[in-house]
Amino acid sequence: MSDLRREEASLLFEIVRRGYGDRLSPEELEEVRRGVERIVEMSVELRSVKLRNWDEPSFTFRPYRGGEERDAS
Repeated sequence: MSDLRREEASLLFEIVRRGYGDRLSPEELEEVRRGVERIVEMSVELRSVKLRNWDEPSFTFRPYRGGEERDAS
Protein backbone atom coordinates (compact mmCIF):
# COMPACT_ATOMS: atom_id res chain seq x y z
CA MET A 1 0.00 0.00 0.00
CA SER A 2 1.41 3.38 -0.98
CA ASP A 3 1.99 6.09 1.59
CA LEU A 4 -0.94 8.08 0.21
CA ARG A 5 -3.31 5.11 0.48
CA ARG A 6 -1.98 4.28 3.95
CA GLU A 7 -2.68 7.88 5.01
CA GLU A 8 -6.19 7.72 3.54
CA ALA A 9 -6.91 4.45 5.36
CA SER A 10 -5.52 5.86 8.59
CA LEU A 11 -7.74 8.95 8.40
CA LEU A 12 -10.84 6.92 7.58
CA PHE A 13 -10.13 4.47 10.39
CA GLU A 14 -9.68 7.37 12.81
CA ILE A 15 -13.21 8.56 11.95
CA VAL A 16 -14.59 5.12 12.78
CA ARG A 17 -12.48 4.80 15.94
CA ARG A 18 -13.66 8.16 17.27
CA GLY A 19 -17.27 7.35 16.58
CA TYR A 20 -17.38 3.74 17.74
CA GLY A 21 -14.08 2.96 19.47
CA ASP A 22 -15.58 2.98 22.96
CA ARG A 23 -17.95 0.15 21.92
CA LEU A 24 -15.36 -2.07 20.23
CA SER A 25 -12.69 -4.31 21.68
CA PRO A 26 -9.07 -3.93 20.52
CA GLU A 27 -9.51 -7.06 18.39
CA GLU A 28 -12.64 -5.63 16.75
CA LEU A 29 -10.91 -2.32 16.11
CA GLU A 30 -8.04 -4.17 14.42
CA GLU A 31 -10.52 -6.03 12.24
CA VAL A 32 -12.18 -2.72 11.31
CA ARG A 33 -8.77 -1.23 10.48
CA ARG A 34 -8.00 -4.12 8.11
CA GLY A 35 -11.45 -3.73 6.55
CA VAL A 36 -10.88 -0.02 5.95
CA GLU A 37 -7.53 -0.79 4.33
CA ARG A 38 -9.22 -3.31 2.00
CA ILE A 39 -11.89 -0.76 1.08
CA VAL A 40 -9.22 1.83 0.27
CA GLU A 41 -7.41 -0.69 -1.94
CA MET A 42 -10.64 -1.60 -3.74
CA SER A 43 -11.40 2.07 -4.28
CA VAL A 44 -8.11 2.39 -6.16
CA GLU A 45 -9.32 -0.29 -8.57
CA LEU A 46 -12.72 1.36 -8.99
CA ARG A 47 -11.18 4.76 -9.63
CA SER A 48 -8.99 3.28 -12.35
CA VAL A 49 -12.03 2.48 -14.51
CA LYS A 50 -12.54 5.45 -16.77
CA LEU A 51 -16.19 6.10 -17.55
CA ARG A 52 -17.56 8.79 -19.76
CA ASN A 53 -20.92 10.42 -19.13
CA TRP A 54 -22.57 8.46 -21.95
CA ASP A 55 -21.29 4.99 -20.91
CA GLU A 56 -24.16 2.58 -20.35
CA PRO A 57 -24.42 -0.23 -17.78
CA SER A 58 -23.11 -3.61 -18.93
CA PHE A 59 -26.52 -5.26 -18.68
CA THR A 60 -29.88 -4.88 -20.36
CA PHE A 61 -32.79 -4.12 -18.08
CA ARG A 62 -35.89 -6.17 -18.82
CA PRO A 63 -38.77 -5.65 -16.38
CA TYR A 64 -40.56 -8.76 -15.18
CA ARG A 65 -44.08 -9.06 -16.53
CA GLY A 66 -46.36 -11.44 -14.62
CA GLY A 67 -47.09 -14.07 -17.29
CA GLU A 68 -43.66 -14.27 -18.90
CA GLU A 69 -41.01 -16.86 -18.17
CA ARG A 70 -38.23 -15.47 -15.97
CA ASP A 71 -34.72 -15.74 -17.37
CA ALA A 72 -32.31 -17.09 -14.71
CA SER A 73 -29.29 -15.30 -16.23
